Amino acid sequence: MKVRVGIEGFSIDSAHYTLSSPKDNQLHGHTYRVTVEVEGEVHEENGFVVDFNKLRELIKEAISSWDHKFIVPRRDMDKISITSPFKLEVKIIEAPYPTVEYIGMEIAKYVFTRLGSNFKVFVKIYEGSDSYALIEYP
Repeated sequence: MKVRVGIEGFSIDSAHYTLSSPKDNQLHGHTYRVTVEVEGEVHEENGFVVDFNKLRELIKEAISSWDHKFIVPRRDMDKISITSPFKLEVKIIEAPYPTVEYIGMEIAKYVFTRLGSNFKVFVKIYEGSDSYALIEYP
C-alpha cells in the first residue's frame, strides 16, 4: 500500500520576468509558498515512508538555491546586463522561462534524486496567494 506524507510552510522570495506574458514582462518578485509530499511504502523497520526530519532538510536544501535570487534562463544571460550597489545573486536555470511551473519541477526533481526511485514526489508551489502549480515527479 502506498502512503503519502508531506510538509508545508516553506517559502521562497525571488525575482523573475515572464517574457511570455505581455502583462508581466517586467522584472517583478513573488513570495512562493512550497509544500512537498512524498509517496511510498511504509518501512516496517521504522514505520515511516520517509523520516520528516530528513524530508525537511531536503526541502530546505532544494529551496535555498532559489531564495532571494533573480531567476534567469541560461538562454537570456547574454541579453542581460546587471550592475548594482547591493547584493544581487542570479539563479541560472536551463528551462526556457522562469515560471512557477519550472521552479516547482526543479524542486521536485531535487528531492526525488536524493530520496531515490522508490518514491514519487509531489510539489505544490504558490506564486502569490492564489496561483499555483502542482508537480508530480517522476
